Amino acid sequence: MNELKPDALLWIDVETTGIDPEHDQLLEIAIRCTSTDAGTDIAACHRIIRPERLDLTAMDHTVFTMHTDNGLLHAILDADPQTHSPQAARNAIEETIENLADRFHLIPAGTNPAFDLAFTRKAGYQIDGLLDYRALDLSTLRWWRRFHHRPDPWADHHATSHRALDCIQRDIREYRHYHQEEDQ
Repeated sequence: MNELKPDALLWIDVETTGIDPEHDQLLEIAIRCTSTDAGTDIAACHRIIRPERLDLTAMDHTVFTMHTDNGLLHAILDADPQTHSPQAARNAIEETIENLADRFHLIPAGTNPAFDLAFTRKAGYQIDGLLDYRALDLSTLRWWRRFHHRPDPWADHHATSHRALDCIQRDIREYRHYHQEEDQ
C-alpha cells in the first residue's frame, strides 16, 4: 500500500490492428479497477475506437480474421465517428484513470500490460504518471508455473474472443484463482 492511498489493480487490455505500436492502431480499449485481491470492483471504462483512417487491406491476415470473427471490425464500422473517435476514447480513459488516481495507488495489471501501455503511449494517452511503473503481468505468473512444473489450472481457459472486456474478465478470473490458491 502507498503511504497515502490504498493500492488497487488497474486491469487494462487493448485490441489493435497489429502488434507494433509504431505502425498499428488501437481499435478497442478497456480498463477495470479492482482491489488487490480482485474481489471488489471499483470502476471500469470501455471504448471501441473508430480510427480516422483504417486500411483493412494493410492489416495482418490473422488479425483481420480474428477481429472480423469476434465482431470488432463490424462494431467499429457501425460506430459513430465522433463518439468513438480516438480522442473521445482517450478522453474517457484518461478521465476515469485520473479520478481513480485521486483515491488509489494504481498498479497496471493484465496479460501483458507493457504491450497495452505501449499502445496508449503511442496514441497520446497521458496516464503513465498516474500508474505505478511496475505491473502485475499474468504472463509472468504463467511462465513461473510452467518453469516450476506446476499445472496450469487455466490451460483450457486462456482462449478468449480477443475483445478487451473478455480478456480482462479472463485475467481477473485467473488472478482470483491464484489468489485463492495462495490462501489455501
